[in-house]
Amino acid sequence: MRRLDAMAGDLSRREWIRATALGVSGMLVGDAVLAAPQAVKKEDKPPIEIKDSDLAEVERKLEKAGITRVHRLDSAHYQAVGDAADVFMKSILGDCEQLAVAYLRHFKDRGFEIHAPERSLILLVFRDDRSFGKFFRMPSLPEAASKGIGAQMTGAYDRSTNLLNVFDWRNVPMAARSSHLNVQTVAHEGTHQLTFNTGLLNRSGDVPVSIIEGLGTYGEPRKVIGPSALGRINLRRLDDLAKLQRVTDWIPLHDLIVNDAIIREGLVVRVSLAYAQSWLLVHFLLNDAEFTPKFRDYLNAIRTRKTTAHRLDDAKQHLGDLAALDRALKAYSIRLLRSL
Repeated sequence: MRRLDAMAGDLSRREWIRATALGVSGMLVGDAVLAAPQAVKKEDKPPIEIKDSDLAEVERKLEKAGITRVHRLDSAHYQAVGDAADVFMKSILGDCEQLAVAYLRHFKDRGFEIHAPERSLILLVFRDDRSFGKFFRMPSLPEAASKGIGAQMTGAYDRSTNLLNVFDWRNVPMAARSSHLNVQTVAHEGTHQLTFNTGLLNRSGDVPVSIIEGLGTYGEPRKVIGPSALGRINLRRLDDLAKLQRVTDWIPLHDLIVNDAIIREGLVVRVSLAYAQSWLLVHFLLNDAEFTPKFRDYLNAIRTRKTTAHRLDDAKQHLGDLAALDRALKAYSIRLLRSL
C-alpha cells in the first residue's frame, strides 16, 4: 500500500472532487486511502443557550451573502429555502420526510422515548457548491482543489441555528454518482437534525462527538429512490474499518468518548477511522438485544449534562467495561464483514 500522505498530490481533478464529497471521512482510491494534505479541524461547540433561526432571518443571511433568486417550498414537517431548482428542493423535502418516518419508527421500535419535531425544520438548499461556498465563505470544490485544500465541507447541520444545509451535487463539475451523494448527504445531516429535535439528544447539552457522528453515519445508507429502513449496514464505513486498520491503530473507545478532537481534527486517515468506529459503536448498540437498553439509559443520563466532566463515568456506568466493549466491537465488525 502506498504512503497515505503522498496520495493527495497524485489525484486527478475528478478523484479529488469525489474525495471531498465524503468530507473529512476520506475516500478509498483503489487500494489506497486518501489523506488530506493538511490536518482536518472542525469546531462544532454550540453555546449553551441556543436560539433557532427563522425563515426571515435565513433569507436576510442569504441576501447578505449575495445569493439571489431565493424562494421557499414547504412540506408537512419541513420548510426549504434557497436558490436551488424547484425540482431539487421538492426532492430534498421528500427525502427528509421519508427519513423522518423511518427514523421515528426505528427508534420507537427500540424503546426510545422520542417525539416528532415540535415545529417545522428548516433546510437551506443551494443550487450548487458555488452558492453553498458563498454562503459559508468557502471556495467552490474546483476552486478548493486548485488551491490544494484537501478537506472541504460539503453539507452541514448547524446545532446553533438548527439549520440543515445542502447543495445539488448534480451541478458540481465532474462529480461522480451525484444522485447518491445528494441522498447520502441529506441522510447524514438530516439524521443529525432529527436527533437534536426529537428528544434523543440535547442540542444545548454535552454529547460526545463520537455519539453524534455515530448516529449521523448510522442514518447514511439509504436508497437513491424510494423509502428505506434506517440502520442498514454502512458499507463505506465497514470498508474503512477493514482497510484503515492496516495503516493506523484501532482507537480505544475510552478515547473516542472523552476526546472530541480525535474526530474533529487530525489527518484524514485517522479521522476516517474515528467516523467508522463511531458508526460501528452505534450500529452495535442499536442492534444488540443486551446493549440497546443500556444505550437508552446512557442517552437519558447524558441528556442533562452541560460539560464533559461526567463523560467517562456515564459511559462506564451504563455501557460497562469499555475495554470489554472494544473487544465486542472488533468481533462485531468481523461478523459484519463475513456476513457480506
